[in-house]
Amino acid sequence: MTTDPLQPQEVDAILRPDPRTTTADLLVLRDALQRMGDAFERLADAVVQLHQTVADVQRFEGSADAEVSRPLGPPPRAD
Repeated sequence: MTTDPLQPQEVDAILRPDPRTTTADLLVLRDALQRMGDAFERLADAVVQLHQTVADVQRFEGSADAEVSRPLGPPPRAD
């Protein structure tokens, strides 16, 4: 079965941009940007929590060091 070659008008109709495709692309882009924004918010929350944890650990280490430091001298006798 042979087919007739396409006419120039038919080729133009096939290659003409479809506004539905552009709209769909923009909707997909919007959704991807929203997901990326949500991911950045979760990352920022994690960084804040990590920073708070580091500060807590540093404060705990400081208090632990303070508890360990004792005045110099002989240890108490056990008898």
